[in-house]
Amino acid sequence: MTDHSDTMLASSPLIAETRGRLRILTLNRPDSMNALTPELHGQLRLAVMEASEEAKISAVVLTGNGRGFCAGGDIKVAAKRAKTTKETVEERQERLRDHAQTTACLHHMPKVTIALVNGAAAGAGLSLALACDLRIAVSSATFKTAYAQIGLSGDLGISYFLTRLVGPQRARQLMLFSEKIAADRALELGLIDLIIDKMPDQIDELEWIRLIATGPSVALRAIKENLLASETESLQAVTDLEAHNAAKCSRTADVKEAAASFREKRPPRFTGT
Repeated sequence: MTDHSDTMLASSPLIAETRGRLRILTLNRPDSMNALTPELHGQLRLAVMEASEEAKISAVVLTGNGRGFCAGGDIKVAAKRAKTTKETVEERQERLRDHAQTTACLHHMPKVTIALVNGAAAGAGLSLALACDLRIAVSSATFKTAYAQIGLSGDLGISYFLTRLVGPQRARQLMLFSEKIAADRALELGLIDLIIDKMPDQIDELEWIRLIATGPSVALRAIKENLLASETESLQAVTDLEAHNAAKCSRTADVKEAAASFREKRPPRFTGT
């Protein structure tokens, strides 16, 4: 992929762009608040997995086109599908497992993932945002689990991510009552990390995104690996991993560049190597 080039047509439900070491994935069904269809979710899963494996990519941003980030699954499309396709419980379960590969990859991939929430994030759309390492939201964004309102119990890891971000009791409240959460309240709860007034003209110029995308990606990848391990591993296992990753990072060109920039009193120019 080349810089500033769309990998899919503007009419496609998903637009992928590469800017330097940054991959931007934009959900592109603005008339439906970027609600997920089987086509969109299939494209998104493949795009996320591709970004995970592409060596030159250091960071991935997921955002939406228009007023919404993602309203969850497209209920109208699902209802129409139900009339023409007799899906068994087992088939439905398998399809949801396939969809959950997207959030699992966003969470575990060896790149920093950032949800840039430009509007409402509900249901599966909230799951997608919570799966990312960082969440930046415009001040008008809202957040809602929404599942109970339509008689569903949740998918794409919503229970896992909510519990870890806001704690088990708050997760229960959010799931059972589907309260709509404004951006300032979401920040208080720990659902998001930063509020901005409006969407930037250029996503890669937003400070947090710029710092990650142009940062020392070997070190950032190791930091993410250490933090993920800390959620499940013992202290000994984590300190061993930290020692291993620190030793690897010490041999990178970015470490040498950091030292040179300090001596020369200038900002570092990291290359991700």
